[in-house]
Amino acid sequence: MKLWLSKNGEISLREQLTRQIMLAVASGDLRAGDKLPSVRELALRHKIHANTASAAYRALEEMGWVESRVGSGVYVREIT
Repeated sequence: MKLWLSKNGEISLREQLTRQIMLAVASGDLRAGDKLPSVRELALRHKIHANTASAAYRALEEMGWVESRVGSGVYVREIT
């Protein structure tokens, strides 16, 4: 999964991350059952705060795009 985040953009990093993951799912780059990087891994890879990554994952979960499995990680849900 490739992400392009602009720290100087008008859109918050959390919103950029959320939208790009949604786009990756909608386009088929991410499929149902795919595991997303951990919050820590995502934060380190893109040099963002872990709270930003966590907030994006929470937003995606609330919208039904992903599901969090305790002790296992965050996975893409089947979109119907």
